[in-house]
Amino acid sequence: MSGLLFIAPALVLSALMLLRRYPGERCLSAIAARRRSSAPRAPRLLQAHAQRPNWDLRPRGSALLACALATRPPPAPARG
Repeated sequence: MSGLLFIAPALVLSALMLLRRYPGERCLSAIAARRRSSAPRAPRLLQAHAQRPNWDLRPRGSALLACALATRPPPAPARG
């Protein structure tokens, strides 16, 4: 019985998708309509983007882990 409770949300969502009724569709279309009807934005200054590089130089993922481990001193018994 508990297995049925775990799969119930997936069954409800798949039934809605088969009926072509997407959850949150009205909310998303209302948000999109509001964005389209808003006032146009002022153009951005190109000089602000020219001063900084387009790529991110911070380490991420395994490089972040490697940098963190590389700056750590060796354990006490190994220094001996």
